Amino acid sequence: MNLGWTESCWVQDVQTRVFSTLGQPNWLAAILVALIPITWAYSMKHIAYSLFSILFFVTLLFTGSRSGLLSFGIEFIIFWGFIFYKNKFKFVKGFLILNFSFLILFFIFSSPFTDYRSLITVSSGPALEVGGTESGTIRKYVWLGAFNVFRSHPILGTGPETFAFSFPVYKPMEHNLTSEWDFIYNKAHNEFLNYLANTGILGFLSYLVIITFTLYVLLKSKRYEFLTGYVGILITNFFGFSVVPVSLLFFLFPAMAVVSSKQDVEWQKLKQSNIMQWVFIVGVIFITYYLLLMISRYWLADIHYNKAKLFNKSGNLPMAKQEILKSLKYSPNEALYINELAVSQGNIDLAKKAVSLSSYNINLRRSLSSIYSRNAKYQEAIDTLKDASKNVPNDPKNYYQIGIYYLKINDLNNAAVYFTKSVELKPNYKDARFALGLTFIDLHEFEKAENELKYILEKIDPKDELTKKYLGEIQ
Repeated sequence: MNLGWTESCWVQDVQTRVFSTLGQPNWLAAILVALIPITWAYSMKHIAYSLFSILFFVTLLFTGSRSGLLSFGIEFIIFWGFIFYKNKFKFVKGFLILNFSFLILFFIFSSPFTDYRSLITVSSGPALEVGGTESGTIRKYVWLGAFNVFRSHPILGTGPETFAFSFPVYKPMEHNLTSEWDFIYNKAHNEFLNYLANTGILGFLSYLVIITFTLYVLLKSKRYEFLTGYVGILITNFFGFSVVPVSLLFFLFPAMAVVSSKQDVEWQKLKQSNIMQWVFIVGVIFITYYLLLMISRYWLADIHYNKAKLFNKSGNLPMAKQEILKSLKYSPNEALYINELAVSQGNIDLAKKAVSLSSYNINLRRSLSSIYSRNAKYQEAIDTLKDASKNVPNDPKNYYQIGIYYLKINDLNNAAVYFTKSVELKPNYKDARFALGLTFIDLHEFEKAENELKYILEKIDPKDELTKKYLGEIQ
């Protein structure tokens, strides 16, 4: 029975890679590889638990996560290595049945390394999830940018959760040639580099201490399923970053291992609660209520902010203003909310205030320049983006937009200069190169214009009809 649920109901490319309520495919894979060793341990007690192992493995294949499958392989070696070392060949029959099933399923459904997804013709989404530039190439440049952040702030880093602001400043120019050149990266797609970039060597060493102590506890407990699952988390974190469900297991596994390894539990008779215990309980309840209330204010503010963004995009400015004012009621000093109000009103002063509250947010400066442009203050818009470019020197979009503003004030020479800077940073930037070609036409530098337009047709988009039209006119 068709209830109308098709792949069009999701933004994600669910035909290519499965995801879940836990998040996108790589996050789902991270959860699966953490839990699979536990199903192995239980399958040795009862064969029925093998069905969970098989189900999880098939789902892992469907995520298309190479880091997940790599983690699975390493977990396989560690877990069964410990089991056979401790129990000799006691579980060899169950081992053969279970892993023969894995082998059959692997070849039936193929794997992320042999790309069964080529059977599907449509693919969309970020390349770090699917499509576009090969994800390994993108990760290489993102990791290099993260390491550049660490080298510039080695002791304390740039601060927790600041990677979205620091990466554009230090990203390598080669990243501009990838399909995700203008994406906002709030994580380094490597948990270890995240700690280095955000918290410096002090935070990174603290993280390593926690990992080392946890591995010691897990080894001592001899609960190899938790040890193996924990190693799986570390591997997937190396190629990605830890989200809430994975972080929960990161801290739960050692606790579960310690508790489950205790054979003798001493039961103590419960004592009647005294007045101090009740005072403590009531105090905890009130503190919890207060903290939940404060968190709910952030949540409500964010809901109204997103409604305001939708109204702004649809051109319903009065409703956008109404929603963003509700957000500011809950969080009056949030730069993003103030900026959204500035956008809905075209208010320069509000946009300036937003920039002053979050001076390293490049998007707020772009928004300010856009509002200047809406008010026909093009020189101020140019100056704003020039100032922003000092912080993000490898961002071609800023130089392209500066060139556009110079065209608005009919300064063709400066427009050509900034369009040229843009294509130097990103040679395959079609919009900037096309604008440069048209600017050269207006400057009567037809040979240069021809070179730029030919470049588009030869190396970027051979089928671009508009480029062909202008090229034909000057030849």
